[in-house]
Amino acid sequence: MNLTPADDAHPKRTSLILFVTGEAPRSRRAHHSLSAALDDSSLDISPAREIDLLREPQQAIRFGIFATPALMRIDASGNRRVLYGDLSDERRLKDFLAAL
Repeated sequence: MNLTPADDAHPKRTSLILFVTGEAPRSRRAHHSLSAALDDSSLDISPAREIDLLREPQQAIRFGIFATPALMRIDASGNRRVLYGDLSDERRLKDFLAAL
């Protein structure tokens, strides 16, 4: 899913962005955990956009991300919430996704 800057600020519906640092173990675990959680859910949402901060470090500043991995949820009003960590805590991830 490729979003333009305008889409990032105010998507038409809730979107997810997963910030990772290359193939680091915690980044791979976060990717796997998120994929599994979305597969197990009945949510009607597009797959998360993934931004590798090793390739695009300016995105950390643009989105205000200070650690990875991080999962950002942006709703249709432009409100943002971030969940930091490898997303292995299934309860926290489920609660975070419940607002979708």
